[in-house]
Amino acid sequence: MRRMFIAGAKCPACGLEDKLRICTDDDPASSKPEWVECVRCDYTDVRPTEVTMKEPDEEHDDATGVVRFKP
Repeated sequence: MRRMFIAGAKCPACGLEDKLRICTDDDPASSKPEWVECVRCDYTDVRPTEVTMKEPDEEHDDATGVVRFKP
């Protein structure tokens, strides 16, 4: 298993910065190959695998896109 800290990221649960790390399970049969966890408050979440683009609106020009992650 590999673990890497995410620099500058804030935990959504406790709000502390630089406490989140991404974990990768090298086992291909694992049901949870990548997830994020906080070392301070034990928050965990599965890393999103799908990314969708939102259509631009009047507030943004056409060159700006908004990325929305889906679990």
